[in-house]
Formats: sequence, structure tokens, C-alpha cells
Amino acid sequence: MNIKRQLTMRFVLQLAIAGLVVLLIAAITVLWVVKRFADISVSHDFASVGLARLVESSELGQNGIRFDPHLLEQVKKNDGWLQSLDENGQVEQSYNTPKDVPLRYNPGELIAYWKGEKPYPYHLYLWIQDKGSKRYTLLYGAPNQIDPLLNEASISGKLSSGGKLLLSGETMAQIELLGGFVQLLDSAGNELASYNRPESIPANYTLQELSLRTLYNERYGYHFASSYEDKTGHTWVVGLPNARSSTGGNNLLVPEEAKVVLIGIIAMFTAILVLFLLLSLWNAHRFGVPMLHMLTWLDTLGKGEYKEPADHKGVRHSRTHLGKWRRRYRVFAEVMHSIDQLSDTLQRDQALRHQTDSLREEWIAGITHDLKTPLSSITGYAHLLAEPKYEWSVEEVRKFSSSMLDKSAHMDVLISDLAMTYRLKTGVRPPEAEEVDLNSWLRGALEKAAANPEFGVDRIVFYESQRAVVVNLYTPWLERVVNNLTANSLLHNPSDTVLTVSILADEGLTIQFADNGTGMDEDTLNKLFERYYRGTDTSSTPNGTGLGMAVSKGLIESMGGRITVETALGRGTIIRLIWH
Repeated sequence: MNIKRQLTMRFVLQLAIAGLVVLLIAAITVLWVVKRFADISVSHDFASVGLARLVESSELGQNGIRFDPHLLEQVKKNDGWLQSLDENGQVEQSYNTPKDVPLRYNPGELIAYWKGEKPYPYHLYLWIQDKGSKRYTLLYGAPNQIDPLLNEASISGKLSSGGKLLLSGETMAQIELLGGFVQLLDSAGNELASYNRPESIPANYTLQELSLRTLYNERYGYHFASSYEDKTGHTWVVGLPNARSSTGGNNLLVPEEAKVVLIGIIAMFTAILVLFLLLSLWNAHRFGVPMLHMLTWLDTLGKGEYKEPADHKGVRHSRTHLGKWRRRYRVFAEVMHSIDQLSDTLQRDQALRHQTDSLREEWIAGITHDLKTPLSSITGYAHLLAEPKYEWSVEEVRKFSSSMLDKSAHMDVLISDLAMTYRLKTGVRPPEAEEVDLNSWLRGALEKAAANPEFGVDRIVFYESQRAVVVNLYTPWLERVVNNLTANSLLHNPSDTVLTVSILADEGLTIQFADNGTGMDEDTLNKLFERYYRGTDTSSTPNGTGLGMAVSKGLIESMGGRITVETALGRGTIIRLIWH
């Protein structure tokens, strides 16, 4: 699996997981908002909403009905109480019940309290339901503070001549204690007088306004109760703040439901922001650190340091102590491996450049020495011949001239080999080839080479092909290769070494040079065709320039062939020139 596919799969998986988490956060937020709405609805109107939920969540056990503790706590917060009655009106269970609440009810007594026909300090709400084989009556009571205040205000309240509402001291104290208000309206709904009315409460009412505030008290923050006088057409209005609310004005400005929605939205977006922040930090740790490490590595390569960056202890960040890739680096393993290979290659190239520079310097020093040696001889002989003090004989002049010619020929070979190596490096091609019979041509070339007195007698054996071999080759180059290989074999081996040259024309064309000399080690074999590998000394013959093998390889390849070497120490050397 390549790095592109791995990264694609990883990022797609991350986005999918992040999307699922966002959906989960949104779902949790919606559930929380819905639950809070339900709790608010219960707190505002427990008699209508909470009582039904209390009955639905109840369970029948051995000790009677068991209610939801959370809803029971809401009963207490609303200053209410709860009783469970059996079919005979006997209280079986109770919760937060005041002392003035009876423990048993007669049928007519309960109905009188419920309908308000008999004075009772509590509003009563009934819920009858069958549980198992029994029928239970759930009785919920809440303090009835508004009706007594309304009765007191309508009975004792008066409108003064100055338009001021007069109430008894006890009534005013109770209204202030409860945070309520009293209004006296005329027949058109306009306020005649009021006591302790907050600014959020209107001074004029339409039929719809008063009806809505009476029916939907949770919207306006106050419970409303009103009493109409037939004689005067006046209406007394008493309002008390809802449970768990301080002032209706604040609730009108920011309803509790809006607060819940706002909190839910803020919490949801905060959680999503934290999620993506953590995801970004994780991605920075998971993918950013390896990428930064690779960039640092490449930067060190550009500075000529061909090793992977490591800490102060020399431990590489991408590897474990066992040498394996660390987990966050595995996805970039292909790139890291390529950079590692590049580092190794650059290290090898650097070492090779240093070695090549060293060999070049040695070779130049050798070539310079080799050129100076024959040049010194030529200069010396020239001075001798030009010296007027001496009269040289004809034989001496010929001897001096012969030495000067030999040294000049040696210098010519050196310069020619050097020029040829650079010509071959630039891709020079041979002149137009000529058609030759290889058997006869190679025999003649070897006989000419064997005439060299330095090689010795009978050290070259030639086996021609059994059939005629006609080729198109540039013979001056081929002759130079033959001379180089012959000299390399006979001059750098013991004097009893025999060189066997064969033409093999079974498949393609092969000219084989095999000797029974000392052979070469692996290091010498690997550097055999390098231009700067071997220099010459002052005793070298013209065939020992140190460039012969490099020139031979270049010439053969320029003529469309290739050269191979097979050798081992003590087993001689076989060099093949191959054309297919």
C-alpha cells in the first residue's frame, strides 16, 4: 500500500470519526436541552406536567407506589406535597406533607376541598390510576396563597378620594413578603389604583391580555387571580411571582428556555472546538513531527551531512532501540527509506569523490613524472649534441637520436592515451569501419605485438575460428585494444606467463584473452577500468601509461561491444571482447 493510499484512508477515517463525534455531541446537547425544557415545564407548572410524569414513572412495589426521586425533589422545590390514597381515602404514602393536611379523607370532604367549596389553604390536584389490582389516587397540594389575598383585598380594600388603594396592614405585609401586587381595574380594564405593582405589569388590560396572563402564567412570570364586583363593575387583580422566579421582568427579558438553548449551543460549539483542537494537535504530533523530521533531514543533506538527524544521545528519532520504525513514522516509511537510500548513496559518492580526487592527484603526479623523465632525457641529449666543446661521432649521435626518439614515442603514447580517455568520455564514435577477415587480421596484429622484445619469445598463442569471420570494425582502434591487453597481460605477470588468444564465433563474436598469470584480487578487478587507478613509474615501458584498460573499455563500447573480466588470485585472468 503506497503512502498516498495510506494517508487518504487515515484522513477519511479521521473525518468520519470526527463527524460521528460531532453528531454524538449534537445529539447529547439536544437531549440535554429537551430534558431541561421538561424540567422547566415541571417547575413552572408541576400540577399539569410534573404530576403526569410522576404517575408515569411510578412503580408498584411490595410497599406501595415508588416515585422518581428527581420528581419528588421537584415537589419539594415547588413547596408542594404529595399523598397516595387507597380506595377508602386512607393515606398510604406521603411526601413533604404539612401537619395541617389530613391523613384520611371522606369522599365528599375531598371533593369539597378539590372544588374550593370548603376553605383549604392548598390548591389540590387529583390523579387516579389503576396499578396492579388496586386503584390509587394521587393527591398533589400546593400552597394557596393567592386566593386568600384576593379575598382579603376585595373585602377590605378601598379606593380613596385621592385615587390611592387602601389595604389592611396585614394584607400589605403579606403582599410585600411574597413579592406580589394588587390592582383595581375599572370596567374597561384600566387601572384605577395599585399596590406594589412592578414595571413589567401593564396598567391597562384587554380581555385577551388578562385571560392569557391568567391561563399561561409561566409565560409572564406571575400567577394571576381576579375577582369581579357586579355592583361597581370593578375587577380586583392579585399577582404572585411563579415558583423559582424572582421578578417577572427578568424572565420576560431572558426566558429560562432561551438560557437553556444558549447554554446548550455554547456547550456544543465549545465541545466541537475542543474536539477539532485535539484532532489538530494529534495530527500535528502524528504527521507533522515526521514531516518536520524529514525536512530537517533533507536540510542536513543539503549542508553536506549525510546522516539522519539524532538526539544528543545519538538515537535517531524515527527508530526504536531495536532499529524498527516508530509508529508515527510508519506511514512515511517509503519516503524515509528513499531518503535513507539517498543518504547512503551520497555518502558513497562522497567517499568515491574523495578516492577519485586522490587517485587523480596520484595519476597526475605519475603522468607528470613520466612526461618529465623522457623530456629530461631528450633535453639532456639535446644539450650534449649542442655542446661545442665536444665532437661526437656518428655512432654516438645515432645513439643519442635513438634514445630521444624512444622517449618522444613514450611521451606521444602518454599524451595520446590521455586525449583518448577524454574523447571517449564525450561519446566519440569511430570513423567509418572497414570489412576485414578477423582470423588473418588478428594473427598479424598478434605477430606484430609478439615482436616486442620486452614480451619474450613464444608467450602468445593464437587459436583462430574454424570458420571465416568477416567483420566491420575500425581496425586502428581494435589494434590499440589488442596491444593494450597483450601488454597488460605479459608485462604485469611473471616472465613464464603465456597469453592465449581465441576467436569464438558460435553465438555472436567473442575475442578471448586468457593468461595463466597471478590473477587479480577483487579490489583490483573492481577498479581495473578506472582512469586514475594506476600510474606508472620511471621504469615503465610505453605500454604502461595506467590508462590502457580504461581506453580499451571505451574503444570497445564505442564500437558496439562490451568487455568482461574473469579473474582470481593464482588462477590467471580471462578478458573477453564480446559483440552480439
